[in-house]
Amino acid sequence: MFQPAFLALDKPVGMRSTKCVEEVRRALCACRRGIKVGHGGTLDSSASGVVVMLISSATRLSNIVMMMPKVYRATIRLGKETSTCDFAGEEVFSSDWRHVREYDIDLALCSCLGWRNQTPPKVSAIHVGGRRAHEIFRSGGDPEIKPRPVYVESLFRVGGVSSCGEFVLSVRCGKGTYVRGIARDIGRSLGCGAHLSSLIRESVGTFSISGAARFGESGELNPSELEKAMMPLSELSEFLPVYALPDEDMRRLEKGLAARFSNASRRSFGNFAPEGMIAFISGGTFSIARLKREGGEILAVPEINILGGMAEEKG
Repeated sequence: MFQPAFLALDKPVGMRSTKCVEEVRRALCACRRGIKVGHGGTLDSSASGVVVMLISSATRLSNIVMMMPKVYRATIRLGKETSTCDFAGEEVFSSDWRHVREYDIDLALCSCLGWRNQTPPKVSAIHVGGRRAHEIFRSGGDPEIKPRPVYVESLFRVGGVSSCGEFVLSVRCGKGTYVRGIARDIGRSLGCGAHLSSLIRESVGTFSISGAARFGESGELNPSELEKAMMPLSELSEFLPVYALPDEDMRRLEKGLAARFSNASRRSFGNFAPEGMIAFISGGTFSIARLKREGGEILAVPEINILGGMAEEKG
């Protein structure tokens, strides 16, 4: 049986994220049966790059992986807006772009930075009245999608504008941000329309495309290479603040009981603390908890407990 683990997979263009899950499960089940596989957030089939696979009970950490910041390399083409906001959709608006200067583009990028309300594309997985927006749109309907807050940490142009009106952006953003939506909004700001002509997700939190497992030339995954690419749950120490507790307190967390935070010792600061979550690692147990004050004392209240999946301690 596999230990809980993370696996960064380089998804090719044209493949759905759910298909990636199926292929990873098929490859791993070739050597061991009954492997549970999930993912930490989808990636459009028209895009390529990192999709984080969750192995065994690591599937319980899906929401935490989804909270990690993403880095994309996006190619934007000026002159046409499409129904999907990328190259796969039908044209809904077009205009001459040749009057647009690089200075104009950089000014438009500024309006996309920080916290802002973004309206997701109509071809998206957003729920509208109990149905997916893309289902409503593709059946001839017009889904009414409300804007929602998203966070874009950095957004800058990489190089100039090509003769066909394309330029490349580096985007670092938070959960729920549609890079396709950024392309659409840039085009509307410039008045000429724009869409995404290609998208590569370069990283999800600490999971980078440089260390991701890849499909072979025949379109299959190598089980032994997948196992080599797996990462322990302690990989989250670069994302969440991580603490250690004495064995007695860890046993309390394992049973779903609160433990005194005053007994904890910090192992890492982490880069983020989404919604106040912190992690406790001790021995073979990994616990996600929240802190609360009770009777003048701070307690760690466990929410997710996972046994196994820890990297061995180095002495």
